[in-house]
Amino acid sequence: MRLKLLPRLYDYILYLIFILVFPSSVLLSLYYPNVILNQGLSHRIFYFHVAVAWVSLYAPILASVFGFLYLIKKNLKWDILSFSANTIAVLFSICVLFSGPIWAKSAWGIPWDWTDARLQSFFVLVITLVAYFITRGLIQGLNTKATISSFLSVLCALTALLTWGAIRWIENPGNHPESVLGKGGMDWDMKLVFWHSIFSYHILFLIIFSLIYRQARLNSLLEYLKETSNE
Repeated sequence: MRLKLLPRLYDYILYLIFILVFPSSVLLSLYYPNVILNQGLSHRIFYFHVAVAWVSLYAPILASVFGFLYLIKKNLKWDILSFSANTIAVLFSICVLFSGPIWAKSAWGIPWDWTDARLQSFFVLVITLVAYFITRGLIQGLNTKATISSFLSVLCALTALLTWGAIRWIENPGNHPESVLGKGGMDWDMKLVFWHSIFSYHILFLIIFSLIYRQARLNSLLEYLKETSNE
């Protein structure tokens, strides 16, 4: 297994872009756009909440693609990529579960609405991702772990798709607002900060993904050496 743990040129490019765009994204979201009057300043968490929610929804789908490639090629690189994507998914999903109630408290008057389809489906997504890591941690053997993890990644991806469609496919999804790309649209100042935040958090995603991938490859190599030394 070849390891490339040192930063490469595109890593430095990502770091540079991150330094340039992420601090400004945070400052703009806190001070620039107008707030929704009935929500007050807590509405500004929208620019963080939606950005991390997007990543936490498509990261499991990306992980399932990598898992499928592992099943075809039997190369542990794809399993490590799948693991890295699911790690990002669970981290960002937890951020969503913490930031969502803050916004919900100001918008709905309660931090959690048990009748809201998006909230419940997102909670199921987090449980599914946690189950993925618990199950993966209990399995011995790199190839067996990778195979079972690949199938579990498909389950996580299906849950992510269900979460994405909760406010689109269900007739009465609850209090959760429609997609930000829906008919209502946003004022230009909100739209500017929103897309800037989306871009910034995707750069953050790529950086964290790269770091997790390298650490996971190192851990996989150590586990491989341990297996071979016991044979």
